[in-house]
Amino acid sequence: MAQFDYRIDEQTEYNLGDTPSLVMLTERNYLMFQGTGEAQLANPEFKDAAAAMYAFAAGIKEQARHSKLIDWFRDYVPYPLSVYRTPHGAYTMLIKQPNFTVPELLTAAQAAAGPLTAAARQVAYRRTEEGVEVQLLQKGPVTEASSVFTTLTDFMQAHGMTRAQDGYRTVYLDNILTTPADQVRTLVRIPVTVRDPDAGDYEIARN
Repeated sequence: MAQFDYRIDEQTEYNLGDTPSLVMLTERNYLMFQGTGEAQLANPEFKDAAAAMYAFAAGIKEQARHSKLIDWFRDYVPYPLSVYRTPHGAYTMLIKQPNFTVPELLTAAQAAAGPLTAAARQVAYRRTEEGVEVQLLQKGPVTEASSVFTTLTDFMQAHGMTRAQDGYRTVYLDNILTTPADQVRTLVRIPVTVRDPDAGDYEIARN
């Protein structure tokens, strides 16, 4: 069986186009870290947590390859890191995990990693639902003043959408620890409420 690559198999969900689209994401497995403070690499906790998330996502893949805890394994490219930011100085990191994975694989990956930082010990395996969000790609650093937010707001107003939550999500399509900041491709997502999503003239990803 060919390797599953979200960049190929779920292109609509990770839209690289220059117009906004809608994602409708149901309940899935995730690695999760919840932190406070600046959601930037300058924040040591954020940087440690990001490093742990990337490492455990790779570790779970390797543990799953040989594990007897799961019924079957399909080779895959690990999903990207996303960060949900609130206006109150809190953030949640997520990395989606394939549905065939189980929480015990994180425990095994943590054990194989050796001594863990405080942030790494707080990484958890959870099943959660991201919900409905509008998204648009931006290259380079994302700030509150980035034009991507104006474009998304205009898109929401044009299609009768309202904000479902105050925060927003950044999905990093490149590794933020190893890619120059001005080269990082980021999907900016805003949670929304939509009365009739199929009535619009935009792409919809359902997963």
